[in-house]
Amino acid sequence: MRYRDLDWDEVWREERRQKSRPRRSREDWDQRAADFAARNLDSPYTEQFLALFDWQPEWTVLDAGCGPGTIALPLARRVKAVTAIDYSAAMLAELARERERQGLDNIRTVQAAWEDDWEKLEIPRHEVVIASRSLAVEDLRGALGKINRWATRRAIISDRVGAGPFDPDLFAAVGRPFAPGPDYIITVNILYSMGINASVDFVRLDNRRTYPSRQAAIASRLWMLNDPTPAELAKLEAYLDDRLIPQPDGTWCLERIKPSIWAVISWRP
Repeated sequence: MRYRDLDWDEVWREERRQKSRPRRSREDWDQRAADFAARNLDSPYTEQFLALFDWQPEWTVLDAGCGPGTIALPLARRVKAVTAIDYSAAMLAELARERERQGLDNIRTVQAAWEDDWEKLEIPRHEVVIASRSLAVEDLRGALGKINRWATRRAIISDRVGAGPFDPDLFAAVGRPFAPGPDYIITVNILYSMGINASVDFVRLDNRRTYPSRQAAIASRLWMLNDPTPAELAKLEAYLDDRLIPQPDGTWCLERIKPSIWAVISWRP
């Protein structure tokens, strides 16, 4: 088979069909919003992501799939205005609470999905459109095309490299098979097939993270498993106990074998 004959959209769909974890529904994200917000409020990913670009104070930014404001909240201090879109009402509520707490008045929230008609929702074009870790969609080409149409200066997305935030060794320890699904290289090739030559940078997160307690460290990994059984929970704790290191100040340090890596893909529309 010749390279130009590869159907990258079908490769994407097949990888999604084979992945271990099903796509979460709107209700799933609503239920997980508070926990997700707490885990990502001070994410080391955010600082590295924002450091890759020269944000201008006159820019407006559209953050599609904004979640609880992981990027939108710190970015609002650097640009003129942020429109934060998410299909989970609970995620937007978490963002709104933190927006009020921080005294930010330049973030507008809109409940919308990738599949919705953004024109009818009166979402205007912005200088920059971001989709940070939010492209777990059925129609990737359609979402990328929408990002390209709504950005006037720059489009920025991030996608997993390999397992991304998931820990394959954890899945092996609890006895579950693990298939991560599609990663960034397929996204880059779909963009190429759309006539878009994108730039790629990488965010490499530290292997080590510190938690205030052993239970907090264990809770930080529970999100990887859907509906774990009691036996799986016991195996999870045993796996993490082998890697948790108590610190003199009472905190616990957890080190994973392989770092979490994200590809940050950007282009000029």
